Amino acid sequence: MVIPVWPEGLDHIWAKSPGPGQPAGESLVHHTWEVLQRLADLTRLRPSLPESVNQPRLWHLLAWAVLLHDWGKLAPGFQAMLRGGPSWPHRHEVLSLLWVDWVVEGLSEDESVWLVAAIASHHRDAEELFRAYPSAFPADADPIRDLLAGINTGVVDALWAWRCEIAPNWMGSLGLSTVGVRIPPAPAYPGAAAMLSEGGGRIQHWLRRYRRFIRGLEGADVPTGLFLLRGHILQADHLASSGRQHIEPPAWTPAAILHSCNIEEARLYDHQRQVGGVDGSALLVAPTGSGKTEAALLWAAKQTRNPAGVPRFFYTLPYQASMNAMYDRLEVIFPGKVGLAHGRSVLALYQRLMEEDLSPLEAARRARESQALARLHAHPVRVSSPFQMLKVAYQLKGFEAMLADYALGAFVFDEIHAYEPERLAMILETVRHLRERFGARFLVMSATLPQPVARMVQDALGSVSVVRPPTRVFETFARHRVHLLEGDMLTEEGLRRIVSSFGDGHSVLVACTTVGRAQQIYSILRACLPRERLVLLHGRFAGRNRLAKERAVMEVVGLHRNTTSVVLVATQVVEVSLNLDLDTLYSDPAPLEALVQRFGRVNRTRRRSLAPVHVFCEPADGQGVYDPGLIVRTLDVLREADGRLLDEARVQEWLDRIYRDDVLARWEDRYHRAATEFRQAFIATLRPFQSDPDAEVRFDRLFDGIEVLPRALLAEYQGLQEAGDPLGASQLLVPIGWQRYRALERAGRVQPARKGLPSVVDTHYDEEAGLVF
Repeated sequence: MVIPVWPEGLDHIWAKSPGPGQPAGESLVHHTWEVLQRLADLTRLRPSLPESVNQPRLWHLLAWAVLLHDWGKLAPGFQAMLRGGPSWPHRHEVLSLLWVDWVVEGLSEDESVWLVAAIASHHRDAEELFRAYPSAFPADADPIRDLLAGINTGVVDALWAWRCEIAPNWMGSLGLSTVGVRIPPAPAYPGAAAMLSEGGGRIQHWLRRYRRFIRGLEGADVPTGLFLLRGHILQADHLASSGRQHIEPPAWTPAAILHSCNIEEARLYDHQRQVGGVDGSALLVAPTGSGKTEAALLWAAKQTRNPAGVPRFFYTLPYQASMNAMYDRLEVIFPGKVGLAHGRSVLALYQRLMEEDLSPLEAARRARESQALARLHAHPVRVSSPFQMLKVAYQLKGFEAMLADYALGAFVFDEIHAYEPERLAMILETVRHLRERFGARFLVMSATLPQPVARMVQDALGSVSVVRPPTRVFETFARHRVHLLEGDMLTEEGLRRIVSSFGDGHSVLVACTTVGRAQQIYSILRACLPRERLVLLHGRFAGRNRLAKERAVMEVVGLHRNTTSVVLVATQVVEVSLNLDLDTLYSDPAPLEALVQRFGRVNRTRRRSLAPVHVFCEPADGQGVYDPGLIVRTLDVLREADGRLLDEARVQEWLDRIYRDDVLARWEDRYHRAATEFRQAFIATLRPFQSDPDAEVRFDRLFDGIEVLPRALLAEYQGLQEAGDPLGASQLLVPIGWQRYRALERAGRVQPARKGLPSVVDTHYDEEAGLVF
């Protein structure tokens, strides 16, 4: 949008340094207009947000804070720095407080300090400013006096004209006046010279107010609006600074969704219609392959609260493979509007762009651009892990912008059963907080949901609609015959069965509980099966190999593509949202809900009446991943189905029998202990304007692990770095858990990270097996 009226006398005041090849930097006027435009975009996404958080003047305060937020950049020292001069040792946002008195008429005491907080916090946490500008200082070392030194009075007069003559026009032109932004009465103008002579006192006045305000938040029930205040000014400023334009949301109507999914309304299942009619949070339990993703999109369309539709739609999944697959799926439905956010998402995007025959340089540029948009919360549709949400509770830098993005959003949690009790507790406590304080709505979906998990989900969601298809739908999706096999899959007999099924022309899924077992089985099968028909998929591959394998698997045994017999050896990464369709399964023992997910990758499109799925009875100790009690009881109930059709309608009954007595007590104890600790240590201590500088390391160690470079790839990594392809080099890194990293470190097999190099591990790696310990 073209700036309708331009303030006079300020063209020489820059807000940004010149970009490469540019003779001049971005002007203060232009940047301010851009930030106001981005704020106006955000208000259109959530016009009712101020009322929903009981701060009716939220947009008003933000609009005027945006107008003033960078005015402190007019300082001669700052302008000289933008033109290549020495670093300026001050904070421009503190100087911007000089003009607060021009816009506070008609505001309450609290609202005035909210306005100050928005301006002062748009770059730095509160404590950083307080250290730089203490409440007491020697008379000959007044930092505020230095801030005001040399300011041109003519520029101050030009700002006054901007505030009184231009700003009202801008607010109206951007539609901000329609969402509650008013033009406050202007105070009597004392003149530029008088303002500057008294300016130090006024800045100190507002800093003292801000300091008292921040101190008063300790131990208090913090208004939700304060998180949104800082979050929105961060979002608007960062989006404007990046030069990114607003991405319009999809057309959130049932008709548009069905058209995008290529589904006729008459072909919808009843549970899809039911979920699509729920206005609010919902819980859906339905068979694998029964259209839960389409149901989720119809549900999102129902959550529309204003003409812009759903402010933001988040689709969360537990594994990177399933996130990558869902990104591909949603990008077809909503082209150009989908963001991907997980630890290796930039590599996933890079790999996809390389397949479009782009140069590595262009692919890297576009992948980083998409990743930058994801960090700026620009995409209206987002695919991520629930662990991304937990960054809010850990108060990572910029967490308020994440909360602003989540406000009034619609979240889908697919296959929530996949998380152990401790992490599930952290996720659901965050869900509860977002629902209660930020108006978010949630759809939780699964093919299998143990009762204790369902109870905790319903408790976190509050008022929730539970949708479960009638028995006849489960009967329709009955497509497996269960066979329990004694012994271990790694025995000669177990491996013979796998080879025999492949020899009969079947595509075989071999599901293992640990990466080590998957590698071992793959190594043995590699000696007796054609290598081009054998694929190993797990989480311990370098990025380029992992993504290539995911794509290769989808090409061969994705929906409607099962034309060649293959053996896919995989870990839990295949359990969720991968549209695979194999002929038979051989699986390690696992909890029933995990097994049902594995079954769902077999005969998915019901090409045959029944497909055999085989579960071995050993090892029954959970392999350090699962509760052994769950394994033993799962095998007990499956014995009833041995050799027979798997009645999916009975799965819930079996789950209820498994999760009882000591197994249930252990599960609930782990869950409640973790929920209480998380609520007290994180949710209850959330405070705006202050991030936790140590939290990022703790968060990464708890959720993301560490990426390491196998020594065998060191020379290639260095070569790519020297060739100017750092993103290509990062494709050689392999993710491992911190516990494994420490074990390698103790064994003397780690070369710690140093400048230009990540941690290098001295352990075997090959592109077929991955990192082998």
